[in-house]
Amino acid sequence: MRLSSATFLFATCAALALTGCDDDEPIVTPDAGTSTDAGTDAGSDAGTGTDAGADAGTTASTATVTTSRPAEGETDVYPLEMYLDASGQTPVIAFRKVLTLTFSEPMDPSMAQVTLHDRTDATVPARVLTGTWSEDARTLTVTVPRTEESTRPLEVSTHHALALDALRDATGLALSAATVGLGGDTALDFTTGQRDPELEHACTHTLVNTPEAVTAGRTPFDFPPDTHTGHARYDVTLRPGEAGFGGYTGFISDPENAEHVTLYLNQEVPTKVTNDTAGTDVASVLAPVRFICAGITHTLTFTSEPGDQIHLFQFGPVDSEHIQFVLERE
Repeated sequence: MRLSSATFLFATCAALALTGCDDDEPIVTPDAGTSTDAGTDAGSDAGTGTDAGADAGTTASTATVTTSRPAEGETDVYPLEMYLDASGQTPVIAFRKVLTLTFSEPMDPSMAQVTLHDRTDATVPARVLTGTWSEDARTLTVTVPRTEESTRPLEVSTHHALALDALRDATGLALSAATVGLGGDTALDFTTGQRDPELEHACTHTLVNTPEAVTAGRTPFDFPPDTHTGHARYDVTLRPGEAGFGGYTGFISDPENAEHVTLYLNQEVPTKVTNDTAGTDVASVLAPVRFICAGITHTLTFTSEPGDQIHLFQFGPVDSEHIQFVLERE
């Protein structure tokens, strides 16, 4: 087994009140998962044994994989997901990785075992996992828990293969080696990337901070509310307009230092940043992020100049009346 990579430090908030940030790592609940069904006996059941071959006969299933998360052959997949585990007396942040596959036709819901292989390090034992089928028996959801040796479910920078040999369609046939959507075999292949400590930090606030509710100004002169507190999570009510919802909020730069500012948004929101003090537009970048937690899909980044300068965020138009974001400034 490889040694786990260095654990990132989280600037997380005390309990759920979040009066400030420290360097403690997020609490990981034991119930968030250690893979206990990956033993030798389970592994023998998930392969392509003689019973499976007899059941499938010489005819393979015509089922195809129509969609999957991650996609077949995808790279830079985030190796974990953060979520709030409320199963205990005190909610805690925990790690897992959820994989999903949707098939073109109903499958046998009694057959849900899959095997996760590490293709980068052959010495790592395979992990046998049991998924859950949707009501129509077409979508399989597999939750990869953390291992006993690590708080994370998957290694970084690693080629993983999720073998689907044990699955059967509704007529009892095994998947074909040429199954569409699996790259020429019966496994979902993907490669994990590196972790992003800033993104994980923002996810901590997204999961546990109570959002501060503000209502956007209709115009720049409509006393836009301030949204410039670092580590804060904002819930912004936008104003209706002809093209959708939009509005303005304010931001004041640091008195002495230029800062790199990031808004971690819960949806794609066209946003214009202006320096109202200087009367100039500020260059900004809106970009999607790798999935790591519910509540963050995009980031907006820009650099603010020092001097207590007043900036404006112009959001929209969007279809949603509400947007949320975590603001980080450094």
